Amino acid sequence: MLKVVISIYLVVLLIAAWYLWQKRNDHFLIYNNQNKTNFTSIMAITAIALIADSLIGFCILLQDDKYLNFITLILSCLTILFFGLAINQKDE
Repeated sequence: MLKVVISIYLVVLLIAAWYLWQKRNDHFLIYNNQNKTNFTSIMAITAIALIADSLIGFCILLQDDKYLNFITLILSCLTILFFGLAINQKDE
């Protein structure tokens, strides 16, 4: 059961990474290239990090230890946290 839930979570991470990659030159919520100077790099780095988190998660999913799945959850939560902090930081 846990492997199914983590697999769904990893697929959602990949979908989020794909969406961020597709929108890196467009707009995301209220942010775009005009009001955020490093918008493209933040979106690209986050998308690549989420893909890396997903790949690590799929490798961990093949292991028998269920507690290793917390590594995937922690990595992806930290990636999303840093994305939120970076996108909300004021340009000066």
